[in-house]
Amino acid sequence: MIYDTEIIINKPIDEVMELFKNPDHLKSWQRGLKSTKLLKGKSGQLGAKRKLNINLEGRDIEMIETITKCDLPKHWYARYTSKGLVSYQKKYFERLEDNKTYWKTTSRFEFHGYMRIVGQLLPGIFKRRSKTVMQDFKNFAENRKNVNLS
Repeated sequence: MIYDTEIIINKPIDEVMELFKNPDHLKSWQRGLKSTKLLKGKSGQLGAKRKLNINLEGRDIEMIETITKCDLPKHWYARYTSKGLVSYQKKYFERLEDNKTYWKTTSRFEFHGYMRIVGQLLPGIFKRRSKTVMQDFKNFAENRKNVNLS
C-alpha cells in the first residue's frame, strides 16, 4: 500500500526543522509514543536506529526506526519495522512564501503474516494515522500543543 499525505505548516522552514529534528519533542507530537531509545548512531542522522514504544489504537507496539536518507530541510527517509509490518516513510519539506512550510509524506507499507489481513481490510487506519501525525506536528509547531498531555 502506497499513499501521500500533505499539509501546510504556518511557520518558516527553519523553525519547523528545529522542532522536527529534536528528539526531545517527539512525545509532544507523536500521539501514543511512550518511550524512545537511540540504539545506534546520532539521532536523526543517516544510519541512526531508534526503538519506539507506541500505543496505537489500544495496542502496545515496538518499532525500530532506521534513517535511510537525510538531507534536511529538503527530505528525510526512514524505515520502520515491527511484527508483521515494514513501513517506509519519505518526508519532503519545501519553503513557501509568507513564512510557511509545505510537508509531504509518501508512505509505503509491506504487510506480513496476520498484518496482511489488517492491511487489506482496514487500510484507512494507516492513512488516518499518517494524517493525524502530521496534523499533530502542525499543531505543536504553530501552537506548542502537546498531544500526550491530558
